[in-house]
Amino acid sequence: MLRRRFGGLLLAAFVLFSVPGCGFEPGLGEEQVLPLSADLIVIGDGVGGLTASLEAVRQGAAVLLFVEEPLAEGRFWEEGALHPKEAEAAGAGTLQEALAACGRGRGKGWHYELLSQNAAGALAWLSRETGLQMLPGEGFRYLPDNLFSVHPHRCLRETAVQEGVRLIAGVELKELLFGAGGEAAGVSFCDPAGQLNEAYAPAVILADGGFLGNPAKMAELAPEVTAASWREESRGGGLELARAAGLDLVDESLFSYALARETEAGWAPVEPPPETLLIIDGQIVPCSSYRESDLVELLRGTPPGSGYLLLPGDRVEEAPDWIRYSGIVSFLEDVQLDLPELRRRFRNPETVFWGCPVKPAAAYCLGGIAVEEAGRVLRDGKAVGGLYALGETAGGLNGEAVMPGAALTEALVWGRLLGAAAVDRLSDH
Repeated sequence: MLRRRFGGLLLAAFVLFSVPGCGFEPGLGEEQVLPLSADLIVIGDGVGGLTASLEAVRQGAAVLLFVEEPLAEGRFWEEGALHPKEAEAAGAGTLQEALAACGRGRGKGWHYELLSQNAAGALAWLSRETGLQMLPGEGFRYLPDNLFSVHPHRCLRETAVQEGVRLIAGVELKELLFGAGGEAAGVSFCDPAGQLNEAYAPAVILADGGFLGNPAKMAELAPEVTAASWREESRGGGLELARAAGLDLVDESLFSYALARETEAGWAPVEPPPETLLIIDGQIVPCSSYRESDLVELLRGTPPGSGYLLLPGDRVEEAPDWIRYSGIVSFLEDVQLDLPELRRRFRNPETVFWGCPVKPAAAYCLGGIAVEEAGRVLRDGKAVGGLYALGETAGGLNGEAVMPGAALTEALVWGRLLGAAAVDRLSDH
């Protein structure tokens, strides 16, 4: 339901991040009232939200950054980012073609084009801002070399606050506010003390991710899907606001999956060594012959939706943190399988094996709020003025899967684009 609110500003005190450098900006004490108006409101402190906030504040905009729960996104960084140069030079086609192939024809061509044209610049920007060094990996992916010494996410957050972004954490978002013409006007929220407040701005960016860390929403929309345990911080508050406001939503139960192994703490990410075999539905599949996305599809296409990884101990220098088996018979008895081919292939009774259960876990929300080419969200097929979405909050951009490394590139590219778009909008007001 649309709300058209114009009135005074309310506020008491806020609870802010305990991360060093995050709090009220210099010169504003916690006992003072924080003005609840700005040029731009950003929801979410993920990479996309922080990037958009920095881009806007550096162009002179007053920015409020609202956070329900802080995001960590550790695995997000470990997957790296995209860079077209090396793979294209090696004759691997273009990055845009690779992105489209990964999405299996269901993504947006203009989204792939935007990422491919700006991937190199986004990666250079990230390195300048955080000191993160990225080295060429396989294909189009660049991987972090000094991730745990520079802490890039914390660096972006601290830089944003130091440069004037007002970061307000611990809030409960309640509703999107709209003007008389249906354009974005701000948000209403409860502060940590339970006080209902309103904040006003002519531009709002929804960038707080998907709902993989929201058990209730997963049970409602995808009850048979296992969510990746490393995405527990993603609650999808922006998507809840979108539903309540009647915005257009697409493919909410569509996810990109990753291989995950079962541990005591849940399903953890797994990267099989080259000599690993995937045992699935009576088949023996060499992992080295397939991309991870293909292995995931094989698992998803079987009735149980799960399988086992098996690695001969004499073919690996460093043993993985899997279950150790004294021989192939021990493995087959433990997993209750009868595979004569495995017995014939590994006849040496002294061979040690490493194995673990494996299944596809939803690691990225592909569905969300419908957006057009400028990143503006849609309602009844029409763009809403001043209201934007990016990353997992925006749906239908990547098709059936997101390429490893594309999530970070997407957050950087769209964050910079929408931060600048919010500033451009100020000239119209």
